[in-house]
Amino acid sequence: MYKVIKSETPWGQVSSLMRIADNAAIPFDPANTDYQKYLAWLAEGNAPLGADEPLPADAPEQPV
Repeated sequence: MYKVIKSETPWGQVSSLMRIADNAAIPFDPANTDYQKYLAWLAEGNAPLGADEPLPADAPEQPV
């Protein structure tokens, strides 16, 4: 299973993929074999988990 990851950068929001089984980051690169496996997984009718919504700026900090 996979999850979409969204990150804020100085250049705007960037999306990537994470393979949940091992927390591997997968780039959106057609030459990448992990990305090819992801595309095959999608073609089988699967869907990735959605990205977490970012916390509002005024949200309290999470305990560590």
